[in-house]
Amino acid sequence: MKTIKSKVTVLLIVCLVFIGVLHVLYYHYIFSLQGKMELIQKFDDFRDNILEMRRYEKNFIYFKDIESLNETIFYLFKIEDFSRELSKDVERVIGDDKFMEFQGDLKVYKTILDENMKRVKTDKGELNVEMIRTKGKKMVDFANELIMTKRQRIQKDIHRIMIIPLTFIVSFIVFMILILQLISKGILKPVALMQKATEEAAKGTFRPIVYESEREDEVIHLIETFNDMAKQLETKQEQLLQSRKMASIGTFTSGIAHELNNPLNNISLTAESLMEDFTEMTKEEASEMMMEILAQADRASQVVKNLLEFSRTERPLLLELSINEVLDRTIKLIRNQIMVTGIYLKRENSKDLPSIKGRSQDLQQAFINILLNSIQAMKDLSGENIITILTGPGPDGYIRIDFSDTGIGIKPEDMKYIFDPFYTTKPVGRGTGLGLSLVYGIIRTHGGYVEVKSEINVGTTFSIYLPIAANNGKETEYAA
Repeated sequence: MKTIKSKVTVLLIVCLVFIGVLHVLYYHYIFSLQGKMELIQKFDDFRDNILEMRRYEKNFIYFKDIESLNETIFYLFKIEDFSRELSKDVERVIGDDKFMEFQGDLKVYKTILDENMKRVKTDKGELNVEMIRTKGKKMVDFANELIMTKRQRIQKDIHRIMIIPLTFIVSFIVFMILILQLISKGILKPVALMQKATEEAAKGTFRPIVYESEREDEVIHLIETFNDMAKQLETKQEQLLQSRKMASIGTFTSGIAHELNNPLNNISLTAESLMEDFTEMTKEEASEMMMEILAQADRASQVVKNLLEFSRTERPLLLELSINEVLDRTIKLIRNQIMVTGIYLKRENSKDLPSIKGRSQDLQQAFINILLNSIQAMKDLSGENIITILTGPGPDGYIRIDFSDTGIGIKPEDMKYIFDPFYTTKPVGRGTGLGLSLVYGIIRTHGGYVEVKSEINVGTTFSIYLPIAANNGKETEYAA
């Protein structure tokens, strides 16, 4: 498996090796250039000796001065010493053929000087001036060509040395681009996806991260681990939602008991009356009392049906729902809890609202949590306490449900935390801090959002926005 760590390590090693090679080459060229500069200085001295030799040669030719001839021969010996000492360097710079030609010219030049020296001493014959000048000029040309060729090579070396820093800069930029590309594609992009998924998970939406990659590295394993965690959290969310439902059931058990007790008492009383007075009743009166028994039994059955529907654990499909009907079923579950606390419930339903897609049980859970919060906010207040439920059209493509109460309100500093899991302003033992967190998660999974407005000692309004159904009655699977 090629991990990001190994890739970065390989890139850094390659970069360091490349930089090391460039430094070796750089110092190699610097030391080589230093040697070539010293060599060209020797070549300059070599040419200076030839020029000095030719200067004394002219004095000898024009004035036939034996002393000048001796100086010429002195410099000739120095040139011979230089040519022997620098023979390998000269051959490497200018080539074997030209160097051998130079040595031949030097030998001829020396022979001519010997002959002319004898002629001057014996005063016999003319000096071979033309030959001396020709060979002397060829030696000067040779020295100039030698220096010019060496300087050209030094110039090339300087250009090579100048290219090395540029190569280093370009290579460094290329390596940085590769590393940044690796970091961007291999780390930053998936991390951004994880950050978004984590933010959604914190809000109660557990969606796996979709990230396709042919390689396997630490980030891919991290994403896979996160997806596994998201699945487990989704399962835990379902369990938490169910436990919250059961806790809510416990909260309004007294109301449910009262709701069942009334029809059962009516059935019992009606049945007793029927038994006692049956022989004295007319057929119509007996039939009326039996119908009353059936009506009360149906009423009790409806209460149980609503309770079972609210508490069941299976995951139904998303269905088209009437939000007013969902609210009706919710209020039936919690009506007695509201009445026991002396709170007045006010409904304002907008007619002909379009349907939504959702899970009735989850929406009931969200609405009950909001209503229970409102009941808690007004529980210890004196005066007229009112809960107002308003339904109507929302922004384009949404419907709106407002839950308003006249409770104690929410402090401004607490507003940004109310949907955080386990955050609560209630005393210890009075709340878990999960109610509004679950509300937020449920509404989010239905594609909606929640807004809250509150004023201390005036009241709070929770506005829920749910998208209008778009599939015209088709059933779709619920996706948390």
